Amino acid sequence: MEKVVRFTEKRINLVERNKAEIERKAGVDISLSGLDVRIEGDTVDVLKTENIMDALFEGFALEESFKLLNEENQLKVVRLNDLTSSGASVEKLKGRIIGRGGRTKELIEELARVSVSVHGDNVSLIGMPREVGTAKKAVQMLVNGKPHNRVYRYLEESQSKKEKMI
Repeated sequence: MEKVVRFTEKRINLVERNKAEIERKAGVDISLSGLDVRIEGDTVDVLKTENIMDALFEGFALEESFKLLNEENQLKVVRLNDLTSSGASVEKLKGRIIGRGGRTKELIEELARVSVSVHGDNVSLIGMPREVGTAKKAVQMLVNGKPHNRVYRYLEESQSKKEKMI
């Protein structure tokens, strides 16, 4: 199977620098032509690598993107423009999600057990489906103007419920 993914000039360098490692870990062949990344290999490996490329495009570091080699993990891209009708600026929303000194983003990652990237007009999440759903709801709560402490409480309660289920 073969897929082509188009990158921006800013992000293509990450693929160029790490091409050999991506090929080795994902079990695919990658060729670069301008901003296009051509991925060739077995269907499953190509699809996993396409997810890795999507994660890199959304601002994740390479190691975080490699979490998508585990079939239990998924990438969810939340478009901030799709979540707000209040006319709030995307920059203001990103600030609420990141928090002072990055603390809110860190708490979402820690309590929901996901990786978070705030890049461009998107918030992207990598993790297991249930955890991604919890983190997405927390992001939606912040976008809707809920107080940060209420969002943290929601995350803590979600984590507590999950631990009780285990």
